[in-house]
Amino acid sequence: MTTSLRALLLAAVAVTAVPMAAAAESAVQIIAPTDKTITPSGTWSIGARAGDFVFIGGMRGTDRVTGKMVDGDEARVRRMFDNMLAAAEAAGATKADAVRLTVFVTDVAKYRPLVNKVQKDIWGDGPYPPRTVLQVPALDQGDIAEIDGTFYAPVKK
Repeated sequence: MTTSLRALLLAAVAVTAVPMAAAAESAVQIIAPTDKTITPSGTWSIGARAGDFVFIGGMRGTDRVTGKMVDGDEARVRRMFDNMLAAAEAAGATKADAVRLTVFVTDVAKYRPLVNKVQKDIWGDGPYPPRTVLQVPALDQGDIAEIDGTFYAPVKK
């Protein structure tokens, strides 16, 4: 038996020897809303932490107090980013920790330049996280844009 095969078999045995109670514990922590974040209106969470990664759910341009969409396209896109960053902050992440962003818009030709402007206002001259902008036929409540993000923010020990 080769050394690498022996090591693989020992690792497999070690994994299967984990007590059931330990295996049942989840490493995923749901991020609770704070006074700076929106409060979900349905069966979803603002985000979750899995190890050193923070995943933020789709955020739209809604006011955190009233739950209503803010007026004006630029103000709504700005609020979308602010809502995402507030949720990330609730898990200990900042914009500098952003690993990837996905932005959904209902009209890419109209809203991508606005997304670029607002992101530049927030991030300054960069560096910017990788980002994908996708055009979709519709968003909840007729909104124009939605963003989700992934952040790397090691757990502080």
